[in-house]
Amino acid sequence: MEYYRAFATMGITPDLYIKKYAIPLVGIGLLFPILITLILGDLTPPPVKTVLYLIPVALTLLIVMYPITFLESRKRQIDDSIHYYVTELGVLSTARMSRKDLMGKVSENEAYGFLAEETAKIHMLMDKWNLSFARACQFIAQRTPSWLFADFLGRFAHAVQAGEDVETFLRSEQKVVMNDFDTMYRDALHSIDMITELFVSLMMSLIFIVSFAIILPVIIGMDSTFLMLGSLLIFAVSEVALVYFAKLRVPKDRIWHTLDIETRADRAIKRTFPISIIACGVVGVVVFVAGIFPTNVMIAMMITPLIITGRVASREEEKIKRKDDNFAAFIRSLGATAGARGGMVNESLRELTEHDFGPLSEEIRALYKRLATRVNKVRSWEYFAAGTGSNLIERFGTIFAEGTHIGGKPEVIGEIIGDNFMHITSLRKLRYSSSRSLVGTLYGLTAGIAFTLFLSVVIMDMLTRVFTSAEIPAGMDIGLSLDVAESINMEMINLFVILMMLIHAALSSILIRIVDGGHIFNTYTHFVGLTWTSVICAEMTVRLVTPMISAGGGWG
Repeated sequence: MEYYRAFATMGITPDLYIKKYAIPLVGIGLLFPILITLILGDLTPPPVKTVLYLIPVALTLLIVMYPITFLESRKRQIDDSIHYYVTELGVLSTARMSRKDLMGKVSENEAYGFLAEETAKIHMLMDKWNLSFARACQFIAQRTPSWLFADFLGRFAHAVQAGEDVETFLRSEQKVVMNDFDTMYRDALHSIDMITELFVSLMMSLIFIVSFAIILPVIIGMDSTFLMLGSLLIFAVSEVALVYFAKLRVPKDRIWHTLDIETRADRAIKRTFPISIIACGVVGVVVFVAGIFPTNVMIAMMITPLIITGRVASREEEKIKRKDDNFAAFIRSLGATAGARGGMVNESLRELTEHDFGPLSEEIRALYKRLATRVNKVRSWEYFAAGTGSNLIERFGTIFAEGTHIGGKPEVIGEIIGDNFMHITSLRKLRYSSSRSLVGTLYGLTAGIAFTLFLSVVIMDMLTRVFTSAEIPAGMDIGLSLDVAESINMEMINLFVILMMLIHAALSSILIRIVDGGHIFNTYTHFVGLTWTSVICAEMTVRLVTPMISAGGGWG
């Protein structure tokens, strides 16, 4: 059943998929290792042969998994937009549009992605193939990748067949779909806790591996560079994989607007970014020329100016959240006032400019001035959304503008949008709470990683110095590789560990950004904070533990 929906979503038959993609890829996967082996013969190293033989297996897995992966990606696109979609349907239905025109209008909204394509198919089945609305909905419901959307279409088709009024159905459907979306969103938020636990467990395992990689060269005589490079790759790949997994699991719910309008906040961020980069360069030159600080401290000092851009982005983000908290009250008041005035939105908005809606008041006054020019109503609302910086206000504000523009009922529109907006903001607050918990966990974990890794470096440095200064009688075997101990470059090992901590700080800050849905520049704040956390813990470990180990060695 899943593959049936997958091929329907891809718009291709199973036979064509096998002929066009599966057979050629499997053929290439089988021929490539054979040709390489024939050409190189005995010159092919055994590890390379193993990789070559794994190519057909990897391509076969790709062929089998791609349809399901494609299906899941389209399902996410639909599920992430279903609440906006149902809100717009409910709003447009107040204008008493025909069912076909309703589907055609919603399918023009590119922000819905694949959901707009599915809606366009319903419109095409009605317009080109003369299917009834109910039959078209049932046809798409059997093939859409999203069960949430399929259930909605099924209920819609049944309501139309039963003779229920479209506006009445869509009004009642708001709570049904929002409750389904609420369940899906909360399940996704629970995955954040799972991701946190996975991250902690993974880091504990990686710390164990890296600590052994630091100490093993002096014990078994392996090349320290090879071990540290391998540990670095395992460390980086594992963290990248977990961050990617988090991106797949966490709901896609942007905080910032997506309009092509540059706002004051955008200009502030763009203005501070080159300043931060130049400051990083200046600080880097100064600290490296001075040469009075340890390497990890110099690196931390060099990247510290990035916090300027990070703090600006963070400050603007907090303003957006405060504006989101006031929008539901504003849109309800506007809808109710316009409904009482016979749909006169501009006059109602002029009256509301005298009321206090917190940080949203200035943008409301600017919106009224734009609407008063009567140039472009929808574009005026887009500038209003861009001024707030909010993606939620962008989406719902545009829906309000379109609904009232085509003659919808302002009081009903305001109520629908206000209720759904408050529902989503309440879910977002749960997300922010999960994000704050993750931040605390990551900072504590970073401190623990830094302590463990640099403790291993201190122990390794002590062992190296002890074995290189020890006088071992000729021919005596103590079970340790003294030649390797003498050749170990502790500066190189220290740099590898510092690089690991930087990678961990960068990926952890990206993970925080994925979870809270904030601006990409907001990662700089946590990147700098996590880097300094690791540096402070590293320096404390080195300065406190080294004398203790040295004293212990003296007593022995």
